[in-house]
Amino acid sequence: MLSQFDNNDWIIIVFFVLGALLHGITGFGYPIVGTAIIASFYELKVAVAMVVVPCIVLNLIMLRTGGTIIGNTLKYGKEYFWLFLTSFIGGIIGVKLLLLFPESYLKIFLGVTLIFYVITQYTKYRIKFKKDNLTMAIFGFIAGVIGGVTNAIVAFLMVYLLGTDRTKHEMVIVNNISILITKIIQIVMLAPVIIGFSNKQMWLLGIVIFISLFFVYIGSYIRNKLSQEIFNHAIAVMLLALGVYALWQGIRIL
Repeated sequence: MLSQFDNNDWIIIVFFVLGALLHGITGFGYPIVGTAIIASFYELKVAVAMVVVPCIVLNLIMLRTGGTIIGNTLKYGKEYFWLFLTSFIGGIIGVKLLLLFPESYLKIFLGVTLIFYVITQYTKYRIKFKKDNLTMAIFGFIAGVIGGVTNAIVAFLMVYLLGTDRTKHEMVIVNNISILITKIIQIVMLAPVIIGFSNKQMWLLGIVIFISLFFVYIGSYIRNKLSQEIFNHAIAVMLLALGVYALWQGIRIL
């Protein structure tokens, strides 16, 4: 089956390696990188569906950061209950929008979202937020809608988490619980798309899962060596590059 892979398929695999590495370092990046590159060769809904299965596996692994999957889920699930609840509701709405709106507008939306995040981090008007339930619920809902539509749920989540001065390990866990919620919604609602994958796409999906597990572990090791400041800069650079790329793609196909 590997003999049937063309250059585009190998490009997709290489970028998934990069996405897994970045996900291990920053706690996100895998769904964003994967969706951005696959959407260059397939419809956006196929790209989102292709990413959802391996992303769930990686999210569960990342929830072991500083503890156990169950322990971290219970601890942060209680503290961030309103964030996760409203992101779940927003995620359902986001997936419906994914199946409704033209691809070009969704890519432009993704690009603007990511660029907006970076701008908030590097201006004198850097936003700070209260740690109250209302603020948490609002950002959870917005992040859920964005995540359901574009796989970029962490764009608004990072604005909120950095605006409340969370640590890098706390950001990793909260991001991955939120991403996992969105992925569960997506895998249910996009099941017909996944079932309709060709044999080659199924093989591609299997290879992606296997190599991603290896590189996310490497990324986690690197993250433990990074300072909080370098961690924040790494996030900003990655999101800026992806935001510009997505915006360019959306404008190009208008």
